Amino acid sequence: MKKASLRITASSDGVGFGVVISAGDRSNEPVPLGSLGEVHRLREVFDRNASEDDRREAGDLLYEALLGGGVADHWATLRAGCTADSPLRVVLDIEPAELRSLPWELMRQRGAWLWRRPELLMRRGAAVPAVDVGMPEAWPLRVLVVIGTPARDEQALAEQELAALSGVLECRPGQAHVEVLDCPDSAHELAEAVEELRPHAVHFIAHGMQRAGGGSPELSFTTESGGGWQLCAEDVADLTQWQPRLVVLNACHLAQADPADWVGGIAQAFSDTGARAVISMQADIKSSAAVVFTRSFYEGLVRGLPIDECMAAARSALGKLPERTGEWALPVLLTSTEPDAVLPLIIRSPEGSRPEDIHRHKQYIDLRRFVGQVEERRQAWWALDDPRSHDGIPKRSVLVIGGHSHGDFRRTGKTWLSNWCQATWFLRGHQIISVDLSSRLAAPGARAGGGTRRKDWLTVLRTIREQAISSDQLCSLPKDAFRDFNAELNRLVVGHVQSVEGGGAGQEDEWNPFNDDVGHADERKRDIMAAFVATLRRVASDQPLILALDHADRIMEESLGGELYEGLIRPIAYGKAAPLRLVLVAPDNWMRPIIPDADSHVIGRVQVGDFRRGQLVRLARAYSQRLGCEPNKATIGVVEALARQPQEYFGVDLFECLTPHVDQWAAAINKLEAG
Repeated sequence: MKKASLRITASSDGVGFGVVISAGDRSNEPVPLGSLGEVHRLREVFDRNASEDDRREAGDLLYEALLGGGVADHWATLRAGCTADSPLRVVLDIEPAELRSLPWELMRQRGAWLWRRPELLMRRGAAVPAVDVGMPEAWPLRVLVVIGTPARDEQALAEQELAALSGVLECRPGQAHVEVLDCPDSAHELAEAVEELRPHAVHFIAHGMQRAGGGSPELSFTTESGGGWQLCAEDVADLTQWQPRLVVLNACHLAQADPADWVGGIAQAFSDTGARAVISMQADIKSSAAVVFTRSFYEGLVRGLPIDECMAAARSALGKLPERTGEWALPVLLTSTEPDAVLPLIIRSPEGSRPEDIHRHKQYIDLRRFVGQVEERRQAWWALDDPRSHDGIPKRSVLVIGGHSHGDFRRTGKTWLSNWCQATWFLRGHQIISVDLSSRLAAPGARAGGGTRRKDWLTVLRTIREQAISSDQLCSLPKDAFRDFNAELNRLVVGHVQSVEGGGAGQEDEWNPFNDDVGHADERKRDIMAAFVATLRRVASDQPLILALDHADRIMEESLGGELYEGLIRPIAYGKAAPLRLVLVAPDNWMRPIIPDADSHVIGRVQVGDFRRGQLVRLARAYSQRLGCEPNKATIGVVEALARQPQEYFGVDLFECLTPHVDQWAAAINKLEAG
């Protein structure tokens, strides 16, 4: 891709400004910046009483000043041959502080807005040499949304933007994780949230205003109790040790003083402390436009597009709005590195698998209905695969996902949470074996519908084996993966302790029950368990293999606490079966007595359960986005009526149960299923 920089400099004599175009090794000598006319009028083009003609006039003037003089021929040469498929990447580097607040995004050449041209990818920043940003990190993209005001009318606007963001990012299982910090009480609380999540991106939805006594603008926060505090540029440097790679400042009024104030502004402060890209707004943006911008921008981001391409797509979407208010020019993209290096994330699906395999499995497709529970998602995901770990060694290798309902609801979301984690782990390169222990198991040729639902330890092993080699798995094991195990199993279940000479390698399972009446029963059970674990370790090779056992409460308690605990759970928990990791999904009150207190420190626990009343409207907006629709007044009215009920807790399948009775949701589901 061709690259160029447009640099505005201060003249050496301190009078006037110069323009330098650089491309590759070629740079022209500074030529004078053209006349900007009455500069204060350029700063008024986004005022409410400004017209589209005012913005066109400003755009023509800005273009002529920057590119219509002595650099016109050089600029024309650079643009020649550029297309949407082979664009010119341009960075505008404005050194004089007094020129940074001008709306350069409005530049027009021969009636065309330059910053909306498909053959141009334009941004602000400094032209910097390419640097090594290290190894790309595996998905998912981690985003922290910070909402700065609890006021009811303004909160509704923030909620619409949040719903658009989460709807885009979270509709793709495993590719993004979004958390929300509502109205932090202090900079300390904000910093703690950033340090805990270590987000790739922080998205502020807050007020921006001039600091008392003048100076650069600051972010203003209102707490739930009605108090307030401000974050100014000087506070940013010492705010956190972790530096997000992208900061989005959707703060009204913030940029009117200077959206990209490199001297003391918030945008530059985040850039100076390590953010590779900062987005701010030049003026107030309507909530409807903010939703369009957010959705379009993050759609590009989750597709892995470079940051400037994401911005170009968002500008294009804003430019198609029927109102001619110039809102497409409000976002300012400021970078401190090449756009490709802002968020170098990659998908690492296991060898032999493809990322799109997730979309052919119903258990992962259905995750579009899984909303909320963001803290539980992070706890469960990180229990076995903490992205903060530099050596890749998990703190724990066994995770128990339990469910508990305060309202005695039957469903608590355990399976949804487990499936979401599996999708996430899969896209981070882990092999996944998902086993549903509620399914019946029968030997080949047995009567249809036969088998058992309450499983002893041996039935559990056979269920895992049969489902592991099924083509329905994300990571199916080879059909012959268990041939040596089958030979050992056939020998040991009937009572042979010693190997039979010449016997049995590669046999199929003869499906004999375990014979407890012959000698060495405990030793034979241990050997069977050891052979099973050894088989899984062999097929895993050196890549993590996560075995997820859903409906673990279908296992006989004596088997789970006996053979399976000693032969499978404990060895994995203590790291003696690496690279195996294990997830057990069952009601919390059923699992808790099984695990000895002495082992609790090596086994992770996450409990998931009901929605609280205060969450319902936000979750309903997110659910609507997952279904591909904006919630209308009738839909929100239904949910608000529920939120006024005296009960504090609601089941996690609330929205699924409501869907047939909410016209908008029912229509959206029918459309999705038809497609």
